[in-house]
Amino acid sequence: MHTCEGGTTSLATWAFAPHMMWQELFSYTWAEIDGWWCLFAEYGDGVFMPLPPLGPIPNGGRQDSYPFKDVVNHVVKYMEIKNHGTAVTRIENVPEELKQEFEELGFTVSKKDSDYLYRRQDLVNLKGDRYKVPRAAYNRFCRSHQAQYRSYEMINQDECLALFHRWALQKEAQYSEVGRLEDFSARYMLQDAESAHRIILQSSKLLGLAGRVLCLDGVILGYTFGYERTSDVFCILVEVVDRTVYGAAQFLFREFCREMEPYTFINTMDDSGLPSLACSKRAYHPVQMVSNYIVTP
Repeated sequence: MHTCEGGTTSLATWAFAPHMMWQELFSYTWAEIDGWWCLFAEYGDGVFMPLPPLGPIPNGGRQDSYPFKDVVNHVVKYMEIKNHGTAVTRIENVPEELKQEFEELGFTVSKKDSDYLYRRQDLVNLKGDRYKVPRAAYNRFCRSHQAQYRSYEMINQDECLALFHRWALQKEAQYSEVGRLEDFSARYMLQDAESAHRIILQSSKLLGLAGRVLCLDGVILGYTFGYERTSDVFCILVEVVDRTVYGAAQFLFREFCREMEPYTFINTMDDSGLPSLACSKRAYHPVQMVSNYIVTP
């Protein structure tokens, strides 16, 4: 099933915000091919598709609209010409629902980092021994602080961006101490993330994001943004919290999840292949790892 809404997949990237936040790193263009919507992203190395073709658009296109295989072959040929035959040509964020279809068309389908999907009520209740670590951090924060949790406002933009820079320095210090190979990748990701967070803070309403801040004594020590992926799934796009305040991250995460009552599941996206981030996400015990693939010729 191919639809503009992303079919049945819970992948966080089948939405507007997680792509538009990177608009300073990628140049985005799109095309409609007989009812199929095709998104392209271009950077120094070439052009790729951050999503597979979406469609057919309801009541759009002609009666003889291209089938999926023809659209895919068309866009892949276009990318190969643009990329002069280099290995840049690819289609990212292909869900499990489309894996077999691409394989049957003769493409190589490779695993990408999966999304973490949780039952929202589990993240709110934090019941049982397996949640004792985040629950203890949350409780300690509540005992130690009288914090304010409220909606993000544009007036908070500069203070939140300053918090991002402070948080990034804290993360940099952590990576320098450990010095593992994977942490060098994380440092590059931090550098790229600055523009993405700035765009989120500047354009959260335009991107359709819900934003919240955590304040202590009138000072913002955390912010988070998310969006509706489906009627059942809410995605948390970013979360930044001052790492020197113990339990603040657990408090902000739990309260944001508590607020999202209409949704059954919370998607916190992938772990970018970072062991430390994967460890943090596994501590909340996902009910599903949502498969994600990259397709290449």
